[in-house]
Amino acid sequence: MKTSKFTTTNRQKGTMLIVVLVATGIFLVMLMGSVSLGVLQQKLNIKKVSSAQALHIAEAGVNYYRWVLYHDNEEYCNKEICLPAPDYGPYGPYEYKDSNDNIAGYYELYITPPPPNGSTIVNIKSIGWVIGNENIKRSIEVQCGIPSWSAYSGLSNAEVRYGAGSEVWGRIHSNTGIRFDGIAHNLVTSSVLDYDDPDHAGPDEYGVHTHVYTVGVYDTDEVSDGSNPPNPPDYSGDPNNPFLAGRQFPVPVVSFDLLTDYVNDTLAKAQSNGLVIPNTNQEGYHIILNTDDTIDIYEVTNETGKCSGNYTHKISSEIPYLIAEPTPANGIIFVKDKVWIEGKIDGNRITILAFEDPISGSKTDIIINNDIEYTNYDGTDAIGLIAQRNILIGLYSEGDFAGTADQQELRIDGALIAKEGKWGRDYFGPSCGATWTRNNLTIYGTRASKLRSGVSYSDGSGYQNRDYIYDNNLTFAPPPHYPTTGEYTFISWKEE
Repeated sequence: MKTSKFTTTNRQKGTMLIVVLVATGIFLVMLMGSVSLGVLQQKLNIKKVSSAQALHIAEAGVNYYRWVLYHDNEEYCNKEICLPAPDYGPYGPYEYKDSNDNIAGYYELYITPPPPNGSTIVNIKSIGWVIGNENIKRSIEVQCGIPSWSAYSGLSNAEVRYGAGSEVWGRIHSNTGIRFDGIAHNLVTSSVLDYDDPDHAGPDEYGVHTHVYTVGVYDTDEVSDGSNPPNPPDYSGDPNNPFLAGRQFPVPVVSFDLLTDYVNDTLAKAQSNGLVIPNTNQEGYHIILNTDDTIDIYEVTNETGKCSGNYTHKISSEIPYLIAEPTPANGIIFVKDKVWIEGKIDGNRITILAFEDPISGSKTDIIINNDIEYTNYDGTDAIGLIAQRNILIGLYSEGDFAGTADQQELRIDGALIAKEGKWGRDYFGPSCGATWTRNNLTIYGTRASKLRSGVSYSDGSGYQNRDYIYDNNLTFAPPPHYPTTGEYTFISWKEE
């Protein structure tokens, strides 16, 4: 039986139609898939862009609040009603505008203020999002703080000299000049290019210089070459190098004038939630720090006289004033008289100021003859001592040349400021008895003074071995209401 040509042709056409339909279907499926993929990719791109923009907005939020703190370092609520713990927020939402002044998104803020123990660290959390994608949010959390005056191991407004028996861990700065003959494990800086070292004849010398080398080797008058910045000798690799972390000068001045406003403000805080001890008609007060968060206070009725023309600062008689007095809530003790301080704390943070009226005067001292110690060295314990005039070590101070290790050392843990005077030990000659010369002095913390200071003299008077160890916890977690310098800086940054 024969197949007709007509039938065969129709079959071929039908087959072609099926092929075309299948191909078209496949094409349409692929096209739809491509379109769907494109739409999905577009959505993903939009989400990515929105997510990136949300992060940018969140970052703008933390930068904005750092600006707020710069203008008012105790504003923790952005001028709104303060929201209590544990969230400390949210505050907002606040508008975020683009370069064309159009609202592009919003951010909310959570602001955790510093704890009332002296820390300056503020925790800022910012959550940002863009308009139209409110479900896509990014969160940034930062910590920022103001460096305290205790950022230096040693700070002086006047020229200062560190002898060969000095070893210092922590930064050292003078607004005038520094002669350093010991060992410095951190940067040594001065605010002057050169100065006249009062302990050495000859031409002016570098703002930071040393005399540990023999004549002809140490840096004396190289500053005369006119270099600015200067090019002092590089002692790197030399076993006698005193500047293990280098030296730098000139650098900006650290102003002591700002302390007057600080003291007035701290007095107001002591009057509201601290402890104010009035002036006495006697010699002053004796404060003993205890490990149970209390203090014993005695009224000093008599002290010893002078030797080598200087007061010896030994208590001869005293009577109880306040015994087992709890540490005040805000940690501030403001004494309007001279004060002797000693003792040990455990889990406590305290700041003691000694200022008579008028506050701008300069006649009240803090005396240290015995150890002032922490129990904990992880930042839990902190002691601040701020004197109107001097912080002095008396003639009859710890630091024997025999006995236990504790008896051979005077140890002072804390951050010290002598606002108008000096910190250190006055000169006492051999005629003053065995304690004219002392063995070991260790200061764990910081020292700042307006005038030139020292605890050792070339004839053997004072402390023969001196270790100054910087407490890193003090930079952003100083004693309660301790003075700060500079502005809020970011300490940490993380995305949640």
